Amino acid sequence: MKKILLLLVISISIFSAKAQSSKNKADNMQLKSSQLVAYSSSTDGIIDNVTVYPNPVVDELKISFKSSQRSSVIVSLFNNIGKPIFKQQSEVEPGNTIISIDIRSKSLEPGVYFVQLIAENQTITRKLIVR
Repeated sequence: MKKILLLLVISISIFSAKAQSSKNKADNMQLKSSQLVAYSSSTDGIIDNVTVYPNPVVDELKISFKSSQRSSVIVSLFNNIGKPIFKQQSEVEPGNTIISIDIRSKSLEPGVYFVQLIAENQTITRKLIVR
């Protein structure tokens, strides 16, 4: 989630800097290259095409993603204030993977939660609603 917000802040900063002045082209170029580095680090990772469904969830949550290589993936579930609720580590092979989590067994209160996947230096977070 922090990476997504950081990307948004960087993108907004670049847009604002370009709109403010065209005199500082060197500064704009420097900001533009920072944006590209941040963008590529979040898209060229080991996992992509992450889908969390059904959303909202009642009974069983499925997390689907594509892995570009064999790796260890940590799946975590956090409540809306960031408290860890669940954590599972899985070894995944290249290709499509689906991980299922029985929400009923976790005794979760209805509300907003966050699903986080970590693979090496890549972190992906998705919002989840539990009913």
